[in-house]
Amino acid sequence: MATYTDHHWVIPDVVKIYRRVGTPMFQVRMKHPEENGYIVRSTKKKTQAEAMQAAITMYGQLSYKIENQIEIRDYSFKDLFKLWWDVEKDSKSKARAKYILGTTNRYFIPFFLEHLQNKKLTALTDKDFDDYWIWRKAYWKTGAGIQAGETAKKRLNNHGKMRHSKLGNVAKEPSYKTLTMEKSVLKSIFWFGNRRGILDRNPYIKVPKPAGQKNKERARRPAFSEDEWKVLYTYLRRYVREGVQNRIDDVPARAHKLHIQQREMFRHYILFMGQSGLRPNEARQMRWRDIKTNPKNGLKYIQVRPTTKTGERDSYPVQSAFRTLERLKTLTSYNEPDDFVFTNQDGEPHTNFGKTLQKVLNDLGILKDEWGRARTVYSLRHMYATFRLELGDVGWQALADNMGTSPKMLFEHYRHVTTHQKSEELVHFAPRENKTEQNAL
Repeated sequence: MATYTDHHWVIPDVVKIYRRVGTPMFQVRMKHPEENGYIVRSTKKKTQAEAMQAAITMYGQLSYKIENQIEIRDYSFKDLFKLWWDVEKDSKSKARAKYILGTTNRYFIPFFLEHLQNKKLTALTDKDFDDYWIWRKAYWKTGAGIQAGETAKKRLNNHGKMRHSKLGNVAKEPSYKTLTMEKSVLKSIFWFGNRRGILDRNPYIKVPKPAGQKNKERARRPAFSEDEWKVLYTYLRRYVREGVQNRIDDVPARAHKLHIQQREMFRHYILFMGQSGLRPNEARQMRWRDIKTNPKNGLKYIQVRPTTKTGERDSYPVQSAFRTLERLKTLTSYNEPDDFVFTNQDGEPHTNFGKTLQKVLNDLGILKDEWGRARTVYSLRHMYATFRLELGDVGWQALADNMGTSPKMLFEHYRHVTTHQKSEELVHFAPRENKTEQNAL
């Protein structure tokens, strides 16, 4: 019994169309121009005339790909991501890898495979990427996001209790910063595809910037004043002493030793972050062996790891930071050279300090600054920069190098410090006052 029927040569000995028995659509078989073998595709056409025209177009596209060294195979987004990840994963920190995999599985794959119906990568247009931001902004307000949240709420841990899920804290409307982080990953994936010949161009991928965002990017960061910092570090001593506040029949429960240790870990983490100006991920990756001493002057410093945001550097915190770490070292069982400094009960880098800090700040009434901007762990870094600049004993370049940033970024976010430092010079009127000016006064 014949398997194929309706054979027609479109280009003799090169391109042929035919039907499989039992299917109405024509297939096309094209001889590879440079190698032995054939490439088979569906024309998605039911009539001979339409199928022949489609076959000619497809053979032209095949020839173009071969001539320009573009991959002939049709890749799905999932295929491209796997190829890219096999190359990139060894260069990513554990935290970065977790972010990329989580973002890809939650957003990228559903969008490209489900929302765009697994559209061929070579057929993607710039509009498709523009549509991603519309789809993404609506994700947690529509069926998929709502369902994910409900599923997480019902999930149990191995003790039969409701597990703590980060999905409860997900913003219904993603911030511009969140979307720009996703844009960075998307560009890396698709531009890799262009370099590998899977795509014939670098697609235009850009997050629409909200009105007023430029001013927000240059605004001073929410930090802590000296009085607010004193309120925070003073309270943290009491925070540790209070321990567990759960009550059973109105009787205070006895503080659990592990819980007290975690409170101590949190307290020392907050103190150190305010004293060092490190980024949260830099502190998260820090191990005890990363604490070094300068042999020339005996000052201690942190050797920031190369897997962090701006790579390896040496950073000199305020030296009281090391007294904080020495005290912490006596309180934790994870104090060997290769152990992480700030850990959970399993010795892994702690990931929940930000949530705890927001609760503490809310209880103290200092969660938001005067402009309504919520303070985070990053606010401790901003406080460090502000205090150092206010002292005036460190130049912009030296402070930027120490913090792993640029003088330009420091100036954009902390120029108000210079204004206050030069206030006396600024209020003096240098030019000679004339009669008109005197009359105006």
